[in-house]
Amino acid sequence: MAGALKRENPDKHEDVVLIRALRDSNLPKFLKQDAILFKAILKDLFPGIVLPEHDYGQFQTVIQDSLKLNGLQVQENLIKKIIQLHETMIVRHGVMLVGPTGGGKTTCYRILKETLAKMKEIEVSPYYQKVRTDILNPKAVAMGELYGEVNKLTLEWQDGLMAVCVREAVRDTSEDQKWIVCDGPVDALWIENMNTVLDDNKMLCLANSERIKLNPTIHMLFEVQDLAVASPATVSRCGMVYVDPEELGWRPYVKSWIMERITSSMKEATKDYLFNLFDTYIDSGLKFVRKNCHQVIDQVDIGKVTGLCALLEVLLFEAIETRQQAKEKKTQPGVDLSEDPVKLHALIASLFIFCYTWNLAGNVTQRTMDNWDGFVREKFSDLTEARLPPSGDVYEYFVDMESRRFEKWDLILPEFKYDREVPYFDILVPTVDTVRYGFLMEKLLGQRRSVLFTGETGVGKSVIAKGQLLTLQEKGFYIPVTLNFSAQTSSKRTQEIIESKLEKKRKTILGAPAGKHIVIFVDDMNMPKLDRYGSQPPIELLRQYIDFSGFYDREK
Repeated sequence: MAGALKRENPDKHEDVVLIRALRDSNLPKFLKQDAILFKAILKDLFPGIVLPEHDYGQFQTVIQDSLKLNGLQVQENLIKKIIQLHETMIVRHGVMLVGPTGGGKTTCYRILKETLAKMKEIEVSPYYQKVRTDILNPKAVAMGELYGEVNKLTLEWQDGLMAVCVREAVRDTSEDQKWIVCDGPVDALWIENMNTVLDDNKMLCLANSERIKLNPTIHMLFEVQDLAVASPATVSRCGMVYVDPEELGWRPYVKSWIMERITSSMKEATKDYLFNLFDTYIDSGLKFVRKNCHQVIDQVDIGKVTGLCALLEVLLFEAIETRQQAKEKKTQPGVDLSEDPVKLHALIASLFIFCYTWNLAGNVTQRTMDNWDGFVREKFSDLTEARLPPSGDVYEYFVDMESRRFEKWDLILPEFKYDREVPYFDILVPTVDTVRYGFLMEKLLGQRRSVLFTGETGVGKSVIAKGQLLTLQEKGFYIPVTLNFSAQTSSKRTQEIIESKLEKKRKTILGAPAGKHIVIFVDDMNMPKLDRYGSQPPIELLRQYIDFSGFYDREK
């Protein structure tokens, strides 16, 4: 890197060139607090030398335009990471984007892909070319399906997913860049076979003795949460870019959500009021849950905030109906977003408290729910637009859209009617728990959001989910599909079951019957056997499906 910088800037002093090379090659891989320490070390090593900030000019402008075009916020930290990714990919053909979920790793490479395509039209440079991406999750398939194997019946060689992607990229002789994106955990089970690809050989060696030489336009991009089980041999061969979610935070997402998803009928004053609620209460709520509550499953902060936005959206912006229509259909009336701001703000505040509770502290244990109740009552005591009832805890209430007040779940508890013909084990007696969890599940499914029920064995998770799915099926909109995971469940079998329940629309498109939505209910999701490094292929397959809405055809 230092040599390339010196050739580009022959008139600059070597100290300045060396400092910039040290900074640009090391800063991308450091955490926020370590980056500050590294800059201080550079100042000590080269006292008195001030390194000017590099002006990226048109390239940075195009990145900002691409962010705006995708409905995202222009954040300095995100732009810096996109530039660091680009510079790392120039000097390394194997790059790892490392960081927890929700930090913006996928956004980084997608925006860079768009930026490079636009820059090609503006400026002639070997670094600015169109990009084609092939995305796969190596842990969602077996090793033989990833690299290829001999068919035991026909004794013929069958190419694996990685081999097919690399071969197609090599076959494309254009100047366009080809990125093979591995979005999944990195461990020694599969990554060790990539060592010859990632070093200077650039050679994919297959089990049938075939060798595929990668050309300079091909890059391997790994999107991973951490490198806890990656070997030093692999890590040393790749360039590293660490994407810290704390630098991005949750505010850009909320701003984009309000800008993109909130309808134009809502007044600007109301939008400002809504964002002010987030700005005032979210940080303290997240901090309280981390320090004073015990969570059943750890969640990243951005995951809780996105869930809050989804639930608030479906409660606020369901189809607007008159009260009479709502009564006839036995549904709650919608919200008139153009009404008097004083009344509307009171409703938004109440709905915000409801969503705030269930998304920030929806997965805390029973023992710490009282801690959360006390925190919420104290925190929202100064919010004059909404008042919590003095008795009970915040989990016992929902917002009734007709009275616009907090009401107990008992108000919408259906009456139990005994039916002699129903088998004993199929009888479900409605309780407050079945009503509130079913309510949340129905609302989130309406937003096409995945729902995860957690809890100890025997508390009724499966019964509540199946009961709610049966209710939704009777309404005619949803078709439930049940998957029962066990210790022997494989990703291949999981994919076969899901595909068997879908209709073939076109050659490569499967879907639900016309006018319906399929809901896949996975029971005992934690049951599949862990491999040597702790990953579960069936769950990785489901994650790929949620992220990219599809599978690879295993027959081809």
